[in-house]
Amino acid sequence: MAESIELSDSNESELSINHLINTKIGNCQKNPASDDDFDFPEVQFDYFIDTNNITNKNKSCQKECIISNNSKSLNVISNAETNNEIFTNKLPKKRSFTHDMSDSLESDCYEENICMNQQLIKEPIKKSKSKLKEERLKKQENLAREKKLKALKAKRLKNIKPGECMKFIKVILDKHIEEYKFYPETLVTLNDADISYSFISHSISNSITWERTIEEDSIDENNKICTKTIKQIEKYIIVIWNWKEVVDKLIDDSFNSSLSYIRTLLPDYNITLVIFGIKAYFLYHTNKKKLDKCSGSKSNNKTKEFIAYKESPKISKQQLEECLAENQIINKCNNRLIENATDLALMIYQYTKAIAEKPYKLEKRQQSDKEYNWYISGDNRDTVCVDKDGNGLKRLWQQQLCQFNLSSLEISEAICSVYKSPIQLVEAYKNCTSAEGSKLLKDLPIRRAAGPLTTARRVGPELSKKVHVMFTCENGDVLLGNDV
Repeated sequence: MAESIELSDSNESELSINHLINTKIGNCQKNPASDDDFDFPEVQFDYFIDTNNITNKNKSCQKECIISNNSKSLNVISNAETNNEIFTNKLPKKRSFTHDMSDSLESDCYEENICMNQQLIKEPIKKSKSKLKEERLKKQENLAREKKLKALKAKRLKNIKPGECMKFIKVILDKHIEEYKFYPETLVTLNDADISYSFISHSISNSITWERTIEEDSIDENNKICTKTIKQIEKYIIVIWNWKEVVDKLIDDSFNSSLSYIRTLLPDYNITLVIFGIKAYFLYHTNKKKLDKCSGSKSNNKTKEFIAYKESPKISKQQLEECLAENQIINKCNNRLIENATDLALMIYQYTKAIAEKPYKLEKRQQSDKEYNWYISGDNRDTVCVDKDGNGLKRLWQQQLCQFNLSSLEISEAICSVYKSPIQLVEAYKNCTSAEGSKLLKDLPIRRAAGPLTTARRVGPELSKKVHVMFTCENGDVLLGNDV
């Protein structure tokens, strides 16, 4: 039976409570062996059980709550001790009871634990916010880095483009070139093109080389752009020989040996030999009698040249050509014969421009090689649309036949009238020998127009051979030339 206790402000409530506790204590004395079956009175207010699992924080919280609520609470254990000491001795030491007439101690501690858990939950949230800020900063840095990399790439592409690349190339001339008469014209051409140049003493006299300025841009850890300038010597050289020097070397038989020496000095260079004024020398010796008669009426400069030609030993044009051919094969040296200063200055400008544009053209070629490894010129020109029902296949077959050299629309129509599709033509080739297949289409008549004035024409043997090779050859590298 559950017993209820009425609480009031009078002393009767205390007496009734003490009376009930004393009666229970008396029962405990009578049955000392029944400690485990001890029944506590049911009280209609909250109580707190203190066990070994309660932490020190909860114990301190218990003390604080008991002290703060001392005026409102009723301590049953203290009353029991005053009345009878046997109660404390017989009860299990692990259990203590606190009857609180106000808010329960358990609810207070529960609220405090909730507050502590909320604080623990807030800490990882704060950490996650800091991590989010770090990630945002990293993303912003990466975006800024990518933008700068794109800008550097655009700058590099701009520097190698035609026109802009001429600012980064420099022509290096040998000092001995100043002695030649083409020297002023060369400087005028370079100045007009805004090309920088300089004079140094080369190990190879009368030579021209090129130097490129390369700007290498990079980004450091702090996303700052670092620019490094590098001077790169281009492996191209022009060697200029005067006609008199060439004649002397041919007479001494030192023409090829001189170029071989240059090749040993510059094994990786592309060498171009320029012979200046040699055609006038040959022209003088072919028309020597006429020019000697007219030398009195010519200007002083012409007479000086004629005298120099006359005093120099004579060589043949064939002798020079043989030496040039031998030099080109053995020393891999190109040659040019130039007669006037304007042509030589123009040649130097053309070489300078070609060398300056070399990186751009090489990069463009590499991109085209990566994208397309086959010939697609006109890939989107004269295309034929074929629908689901097969309409347009005949026109497509005619268009394919029109791609052959010496072919036309009339010829393709003549072939399509006999062989409606490529498979029919392939089967016809399989049923005949190679000699018969090469002549299979040559006698097909071509219909140009209607009327009595039309002329008869046939496909012909050359186009017939090309079509036969195209559809029967197993080697894809065979060229369909005119000699097929």
